[in-house]
Parts: sequence; structure tokens; C-alpha cells
Amino acid sequence: MTCRPNPEHGPSGGSPTQRQQEVLAYVHAFKAAHEMAPTARELCERFGWASTNAAHEYFGRLEQLRLLTRQAKAARSLRLTESGKALAQAYLSAHPEVLHG
Repeated sequence: MTCRPNPEHGPSGGSPTQRQQEVLAYVHAFKAAHEMAPTARELCERFGWASTNAAHEYFGRLEQLRLLTRQAKAARSLRLTESGKALAQAYLSAHPEVLHG
């Protein structure tokens, strides 16, 4: 039995999955509330993941989709791109419960 989420590669065409959008929206909301990005550990706590590897997999996929950028080996370095911000804001408008878990 594994505690990690199933890998999500999104539908064909490179669109983010529902869960990837939720993670992106949470990162956006966290940054707005705290003036800094969440850590991988904070995302694990929010989404119930046992390993920070799960968070890093989501970061990597969102980076591939060009929805966020990050600096290697730098904590709290997540930056949403303009398209990432637009997608996160649209997702939060439709799903405000993301903020509360």
C-alpha cells in the first residue's frame, strides 16, 4: 500500500489535470495570503501526502506545462507564470473550497 498519489500526466494535449489545477490554485492563494510560496512539506500537509516527492512531482509537471517556475535548491522559490496565475484565479473562482482543504 502506498501513501503517494497516483502519477497524473494529464489528458493528451498537455492540459493540467484537475488535481494539478488544485495544487496550482493553492500555491497561488498561499502566496497571496503569506507573501511567499508554500514549501513542499506544507503542500504535503495540505493534501495529505506522506512524502515531499509527491509535491516535487507536481511542481515538475506544472513547470513542464509552463504554469510555474522554480529555482533549483531554493526554498519557497515557486513563481506562477502569467498563464499559471490566470488558470489559478479561474480555478479558485469556481472552487473556493481549495483554500480550506
